[in-house]
Amino acid sequence: MRGRWLAVFALSVLALAACGTENYARPGSEPPPAAGMARLYFFRDLAPYDKPIWTAVSLNRRRVGDSAPGTVFYRDVPPGTYEIEVRSDELYPDQFKTVTVRAGSVVYAKIQLLPHWGATGWGNGGTTFIVSIADPATARREIAALALTPG
Repeated sequence: MRGRWLAVFALSVLALAACGTENYARPGSEPPPAAGMARLYFFRDLAPYDKPIWTAVSLNRRRVGDSAPGTVFYRDVPPGTYEIEVRSDELYPDQFKTVTVRAGSVVYAKIQLLPHWGATGWGNGGTTFIVSIADPATARREIAALALTPG
């Protein structure tokens, strides 16, 4: 009996997960940025150690969206300098990145979970995320399989 309930539970979770992504497009279907704007992509791959939690993404301390495993979103911004930050329970050296963009440029910011950073032998030290700037060719390959979300 316990095995049957476990199977029903597992199927329910899979069904809910499928419902949660059906309205999301694949990257590459978005329109180009408006003239005079730059585009910033924010993405998280489906790493085996990643926790199914969202983290806030900010530009210059202003929240612009949320990132979850297996998703990508973008924001079109005027040319300028932006600090890309993510909400994190623990600090990590150089965990945020500053980028300068000009009209027509595209930057790919990869959000990564550091699963054991800050953990002690007595328990979890919190959730730590970092930002890295990805090579455009590599980033385009990585985001091709992710769900494009509104962030």
